[in-house]
Parts: sequence; structure tokens; C-alpha cells
Amino acid sequence: MRRWKLIGLLGLVALASCSVKEDRSDCPCWLTVEAEKSISISGWFGQTNLFKDHEGGFVEKTVPRGIVDIVAHHGSLTAAEGIQMDSLFAAHVPMNTEAEFRHTKVALRKNFATVELDFKDEDDGRTEYELEVTGTVCGADARTLEPKEGPFRCIPEPQEEKRGYAFRVPRQKDESLLLTLSRDGKVCETIDLGHIIVKNGFDWSKEDLGDVTVLCDLPAHTFTISIKEWEGPVTFEITI
Repeated sequence: MRRWKLIGLLGLVALASCSVKEDRSDCPCWLTVEAEKSISISGWFGQTNLFKDHEGGFVEKTVPRGIVDIVAHHGSLTAAEGIQMDSLFAAHVPMNTEAEFRHTKVALRKNFATVELDFKDEDDGRTEYELEVTGTVCGADARTLEPKEGPFRCIPEPQEEKRGYAFRVPRQKDESLLLTLSRDGKVCETIDLGHIIVKNGFDWSKEDLGDVTVLCDLPAHTFTISIKEWEGPVTFEITI
């Protein structure tokens, strides 16, 4: 109760320049955002950044009236070339601020997919080929969380306690993901990984992305896809 009284008082101070007797439609809006587990919150008014990377999961600001885009996230929005995608949990909420006060609670969504590669004929699911994954989406747009165009490249990593390899990719907008198999620096085969994943029913538009396992039978040139839907909850490890 004391907290909300304080919020109300701060809002009244922010709006003090608007008289009760005059038209208040041009007064700014006092916006409160709560985003549990978020480490960063940003606000956009069109192309204008109102506040950027506000630390923590709580923010209060005076903002213009209209539509304010709120982006909250835990994890990096983009992947540097050569590095797999971060474990990005994020949410984009367009807020209608045509009022003196607005409040919203934001739930973070899983915005990455883990792809596992298991080579069927190998005892440990790993191949002698050198592997590289490339694509044309490097992460999420800072204002909309839509897939951001840019070079993506990473090396699948062997899994410690499981067969094969694993790597993380950002939310995709097309079928551009490619898996390249090389030996001694020479490309031996290129697999249309993005097409295979989409063809087998993986939905890149879901609010919470699932994960994918690809069983690769190279001699037969067949690929079997298993999709694991995301069940949550969102948890993070904190090292002290």
C-alpha cells in the first residue's frame, strides 16, 4: 500500500504542471512497468528512445501520450559473428499511454531455440567433419524484438553428457540456416538446416520457442526432426 501511495505522489508531482481546470489531454502519462526476472527495460516512442537499458525489472517514467513500445529482456539481444545466440528471454509490449497513469506487468518469453545435432552412425553422435552453422538473422531488434538481419555464424559444441552437438539460434524469419560439413578446410556438403526444421513443423512465430533435435543419417541423406515445446518456467542461475 505504501508503495502505491508513493507512486501516486510521484505521478502527481510529474503532472503538476497540468491544471485540473484545463484540458489535460496534452499532459504526459506516468508509466509504471514491472518485468519480473528482467535485467533491462527500454522504452520507445516511434523511433525515439525514451529510456534505454534501465537496469532491473521495475521502472517509472513520464512518457508522451500515444503508443510506447516497452522491451524487457534477460540476455543479449544479438549474437556477435562466430558466437552462438545467448539464452534470450524477452518481451515486447506496445503500451497505449492515452491516460494520466498506466501500469503493466511484463512476462518474459523464450526468444531462442537450442538445436541438437545427432549423427546416427556415430557411437557418440559426433562426426569427423568440421561443422559450422550460418544464417542471416543475428538476433532481435532492440525496439520490436523482430528478427534482426545480420550475419550469424557459430560452431556447434559437443554436448558433455549427451550425444552429438548443440547450439543456440535466435528467432528466425526465414529458412536461411545452413549447416556446412568440411574436412581439412574444404567444404564437403551444405545442408539446408532452416528448410528441414520448418518443413517438419517447427514454428518460429510462437511466443515461446521450443527446441529441436536433428538426427542426421548422412549416408542415406535423411534427417529426422524431434521438436520439444517450451514448458517453462523461466529460471536463471546467479553466481555470487
